[in-house]
Amino acid sequence: MKILKVINNPPFSSIQDSGRYGYENQGVPNSGAGDMLSYRLGNLVLGNDDVPSIEIIHGNLELEFYKECSIAITGSDMNPKINSIPVKMWETIQVDRGDILTFHVSKNGLRSYLAIKNGFALKEIMKSSSTHSTFNIGGKKLAINDYLYCDSGPEDLKNYKLDVYPDYYKFSQVLANKKKLDVIKGPEFNNLSNKSKKELFDSKFKISNRMGRTGVVLEGKKIEFSKNFRDIISDGTSKGVIQVPSDGKLYVLMEDSQRIGGYPRIISLTTASLNYFSQLRPGDDVMFNLISIEEAHNKVKEMEIDFFEDNLSENLYQREFTLIHDEKEFAIKLGIKNKKNITINGKPIKLEF
Repeated sequence: MKILKVINNPPFSSIQDSGRYGYENQGVPNSGAGDMLSYRLGNLVLGNDDVPSIEIIHGNLELEFYKECSIAITGSDMNPKINSIPVKMWETIQVDRGDILTFHVSKNGLRSYLAIKNGFALKEIMKSSSTHSTFNIGGKKLAINDYLYCDSGPEDLKNYKLDVYPDYYKFSQVLANKKKLDVIKGPEFNNLSNKSKKELFDSKFKISNRMGRTGVVLEGKKIEFSKNFRDIISDGTSKGVIQVPSDGKLYVLMEDSQRIGGYPRIISLTTASLNYFSQLRPGDDVMFNLISIEEAHNKVKEMEIDFFEDNLSENLYQREFTLIHDEKEFAIKLGIKNKKNITINGKPIKLEF
């Protein structure tokens, strides 16, 4: 069923799911959502499993809906609007035929996610519908006049909202709160000079303009190795690994990166930290905090409990009534406790006052 049409040319929007796994030995990158937490939370709101969503990088996407359906918007706040009216993120939104959904320049963060009930329908390649940013491996990069399809339609779906969602939707506050991103040691960490071992965790590094879904280059202190260290033989890599080529800069591998490389792997972002890192923009600063593998595993477990156990509430309303304007009917619902909790025709309205 045709569900929507792309009516502009976005900088980079693509179809992503949880990724393409099990083919690393053939050199196939994982791809998938960069901010896996936001992707998963969007599908949680709608009761989906691992189904394809739209990942929007840098904003500026405009869509026209052809059928009624239920959606959820998560990740970076790109001031989403339906028919020019701001709508809330992190909860169910009912969309009608003819509605226009727009994403503008992000207020914070880099990536936003549009989930739809039952997911977008695309052919799977290697058990995934994810899009690789460079190679022609499945998925779809969105362009003007593209159509997307879905089995979603009008149904008796409860309006859910997340009680807890990530604080990196306002990522500019991370350093103000003295939050560092957790990392674990890489195979070549002990080959660093003593000076670089200290500077790596005491210094700020800046996100450069050399960034994408394959990797991000960080500007900052030049990383040096001990005098007796020599280049490594090419070995396995994965997203989140931070390598150091001969120029001494930090190269962070992202979701579309290669699965083998010949540069020293000094540290790796943890699963939880990679979600945060994926929302950084050029010019943002980042600092690192070294933890053990056991601590990293425990933080993943904490993340699962915080965000995926009993984290949904149903929107409850005190008053429901209908307004008629220009021969059009508008179903209005007002929240029980929060006067700002207002929906119009199933759309949670974001009030700015």
